[in-house]
Amino acid sequence: MQKKIKQLFFNITILLFTICFLIMAAEVSLRIISKEPTEGKWVGAEKKYYEYDPLLGWRKIPNTNEIRASIRGNNKVLYQINSKGIRGPEYSYDKPRGEYRILILGDSFAEGYMIEFNNLFSEVLKNNLNNNAPKHKRYQVINTGVSGWSTDQELLFFQNEGKKYNPDLVILMFYENDITYNNLPKDWGMYYKPLFKIKDRNLVLTNVPVPKPDTFVYHGHLEPEEKSVVKRLRRWLDTNSYLYKFIKERIENSYRLKNLITRPRSKDNAEDGGNDSVMEYRVWEKKYNNAVRASWEITEAMIKKLQKDADTAGSKLLIFNVPFEGSIYQEEWKKLKNKYGFSDKDWDVNTPGFVLCDICKKNNIAFMNPTELLKDKAKEMDKDKKRLYDPLDHHWTVEGNKIVGDILAEFIGREYLGDNK
Repeated sequence: MQKKIKQLFFNITILLFTICFLIMAAEVSLRIISKEPTEGKWVGAEKKYYEYDPLLGWRKIPNTNEIRASIRGNNKVLYQINSKGIRGPEYSYDKPRGEYRILILGDSFAEGYMIEFNNLFSEVLKNNLNNNAPKHKRYQVINTGVSGWSTDQELLFFQNEGKKYNPDLVILMFYENDITYNNLPKDWGMYYKPLFKIKDRNLVLTNVPVPKPDTFVYHGHLEPEEKSVVKRLRRWLDTNSYLYKFIKERIENSYRLKNLITRPRSKDNAEDGGNDSVMEYRVWEKKYNNAVRASWEITEAMIKKLQKDADTAGSKLLIFNVPFEGSIYQEEWKKLKNKYGFSDKDWDVNTPGFVLCDICKKNNIAFMNPTELLKDKAKEMDKDKKRLYDPLDHHWTVEGNKIVGDILAEFIGREYLGDNK
């Protein structure tokens, strides 16, 4: 009997040793063939770049020079913020004689996430216009983009600050997640923001003064200390283990595999952003639910208000649709379809652009959708293994900013400047 117990103990020991050896071998192998342990390990996330604003929720801290590091390996970028909380040099409210001034409103795409200031699309636009300008004419582009902002914050910024710069042209850089957040009191589910509502066909501002958070950490990477041993272990593995991250990503990126090991949400919960689809992705559906229709309704009302305010300030308004990466690269769209179970029958990644175009046409607002142009450029760049969007943080690369700046310069020169070019 004792001999059998010893043999069993020996066999179990050998089995456990073999399993540990295979896990270690897999971990070492993945470390050799992989460059990063995780797709999104944020470096320098504790740096404070923003401060509380009772009207806007948050804004850049004025008069700061910050070096940001990101998930792009060792890439670091200097963010120089002027006295008005705008990235770049000082801009006077007074517009010099002979200057044509363009004001950019937007989020992290506009701000230029992890892009040096001189490489921003707005600087490319400015340089292109000035390089072709007559001696008596000068062009200035003021980029007021702030990461995480939506149309509501951009509208409020223009009403209270942006119009002071007396712009001739206002460009609203519209990204599809604006639709969802325009109808929510929080961004990323963490930071409070202003919230417009429609009452008696009028826009009514609510949730102001915006509730003040305890602190700000870039992109919401502030998490409470986890007391659960299991969750703390998962977090440690997620940060340090290549194998754990590899397995986790395969499960999360496979709709069928994920549903085999997790209990699927009900259809009603999925409508509200449950496990079957991320809430903000509902804007890709060909047939909208009530929540998305309500978000579009408030979005349209804000765009109309911005058009009215720009006209009152003597400015023209241009809505620029910032395409989602999956609209440009089919492989990115395929990944999301596989991850969330989207079907081509019910989902179309280009739906937000179509709806936004219809809104602008209906309200006689200038609109630009560069999706097809960017798709053509992406195919050309693919030959040189360059991309318009960074594969990790999914924002425009330096090349992407260059292309967008060139496209805008050509469009503005043709549609707005004419003889003044």
